[in-house]
Amino acid sequence: MLLDIKQQGNTIWVSYYNLDGKTRFKEYALESSDMFNWQVCDDTDSRQDSKIKNWDGRPVKKSRTKYLNKYRLIEFLAKLGFSDRELIFGYNFPKTYFVDIEVEVTDEFPDPSEAKTPITAICVVTPSKQAIVLATKNLPKDQINKVGQKINKHFEELNVTYQFEFKKFESEYDLLYTFFYKFVRNFPMMTGWNYVNFDWKYMLNRAKKLGIDPTIASPTGELLNNNELPAHVGCMDYMDIYAKWDRSVDIKENFKLDTVGKAVLGINKVKYDGTLQDLYEKEYPKFIFYNAVDTILVQLIHEKIKTMEIALTIAHMSQISIFKAASPVAVTESLICKSLLDKNLVMAKDFSNLNKKSGKFKGAFVKDPIVGMHHAVACFDFASLYPSIMRQMNVSPESLIKKVDPSKRNAEIADDRIVAVNGAVYNAETSILKDILSDLYSQRKDYKKKSFELQQKAYNLERGISK
Repeated sequence: MLLDIKQQGNTIWVSYYNLDGKTRFKEYALESSDMFNWQVCDDTDSRQDSKIKNWDGRPVKKSRTKYLNKYRLIEFLAKLGFSDRELIFGYNFPKTYFVDIEVEVTDEFPDPSEAKTPITAICVVTPSKQAIVLATKNLPKDQINKVGQKINKHFEELNVTYQFEFKKFESEYDLLYTFFYKFVRNFPMMTGWNYVNFDWKYMLNRAKKLGIDPTIASPTGELLNNNELPAHVGCMDYMDIYAKWDRSVDIKENFKLDTVGKAVLGINKVKYDGTLQDLYEKEYPKFIFYNAVDTILVQLIHEKIKTMEIALTIAHMSQISIFKAASPVAVTESLICKSLLDKNLVMAKDFSNLNKKSGKFKGAFVKDPIVGMHHAVACFDFASLYPSIMRQMNVSPESLIKKVDPSKRNAEIADDRIVAVNGAVYNAETSILKDILSDLYSQRKDYKKKSFELQQKAYNLERGISK
């Protein structure tokens, strides 16, 4: 499964997950002939490519560049040898590590963008059920054993046990430096509850205050996007994943870890009196216990509902970096770009459109409700309504011909055209999007059928029914 792809000078670095769920790298040297992006050109341009066209049929040429754009990177991956593509795009899930931090609390809630107060503890839960707490305050050995026992007591209903470890550091600097350099850069995947927007952001800004270069968290010394996540280290926020994709809990009261833990596992967070800072100062063993339980809860929620696998599967099916799995635009662009390549078509830069003003488009139609109480109310749910309409009308960028007055659409349009009720006219020849949607819809039906069969088999096995 593709983790990330980055260009550094004339080298392409591709990271992916292998069968063991570990991060591996492939390095590719770019030749001089590879250093171009596609650009739309005129029919009269002598540099136009004779074999390749733009998605809309216009001629294209190679425009020299130092950096390949996103479409060229998709093209680069698509043209790799079979064995490399098998490695990079294999359906392999990463070994996932769960992280939660605790910080010194004052009168106000800690703001991760300011990171004013020190980090007092970081818990890391490993795939092998180790709960490791890194802290700046010592915990006696006998208390370490007691905390480990309390952790397993807390989760005994789930028939799961954890090995508890505690590591004390002389300073917050040592704590954070070790976490970034020894832990993060070796994580195939790290996650936690509200992890990206709070924990990671707080640690990042705290590291900067302490004079630690956060790029040490990346194997290649790079940070990505506005969240400054380490390149080639998987990172997802489980709270966001749960909010976006989970269907196991019908009614979501809120997205607090305590609420979700109870709903999914029947297990709550650790309860305590007073503030978390009081707990740190007066009941330190319970403070560490609290930190460990919070982290373990997220791992057990993941193992129960496996919502992260939805995001990873989307990335796998569209063959994009897992960092882009939540972006419908990135998924759509990748699917379209790869389908175009099969037909010697590309998504080229069109400089003639740079000065065009962006317009607004109508979204879905929402009928105004008739206020009041009604009898015999019916609800209709159409299976895959939008994709089905797109397939029926052959909606796709390259199939759109023009738009006519909806009232005159039957009189003005030839029989071999498809006309929507809004006057949009489409070519009848099967479009790129129709091919993609038909393939995805077919896969969806097959997987739903297989899922039902497996659920039925599990039901029969639980009840000793032989069929």
